[in-house]
Amino acid sequence: MGRQSAVSKQMRKAKNAKLIVPPDDFYKHRQSIYDPIARRAYERFESRGSVHGHHEDDWYQAESELLQPVTFELSDSGDAFIVVSNVTGYRPEDLRVSVELRSLRICGQALAENKRSGKSQEELRRFEGLFLSFDLPASIDTSQASAEIISHNILEVRLPKMRPPEA
Repeated sequence: MGRQSAVSKQMRKAKNAKLIVPPDDFYKHRQSIYDPIARRAYERFESRGSVHGHHEDDWYQAESELLQPVTFELSDSGDAFIVVSNVTGYRPEDLRVSVELRSLRICGQALAENKRSGKSQEELRRFEGLFLSFDLPASIDTSQASAEIISHNILEVRLPKMRPPEA
């Protein structure tokens, strides 16, 4: 039984290792989330008679329709920042994490059929996404950052702080 648990942990760790991706891969995935938002914002623009001057309102409304609200908690353990976020309904392969010197970005894309049952066919095909982006108050060691799904719906990202150079 202990061996099986160790193998399960290794498999889960290998699967979660793919959550952190290089910035270029992250931005490609993010674009696949932005494209439906842009289409929806344009539909809103057209529905208002193609009157200019409300593009931000159209974009924000489209985001609110298509992006899922994200709850997260950022804590500082002294040597690292730890971000915990509820990613209910997203599989590890639906998520991408980008860690840069002073920023963290998380995005996810899932079809509603991955998330809910008992819905109409139209609702099942509906796009749903999440996007979380923020700057950190200190530089982090990106080579030591890690991300994993710690339960079925909790993403934990560990961001060790950059150590100051020794004199």
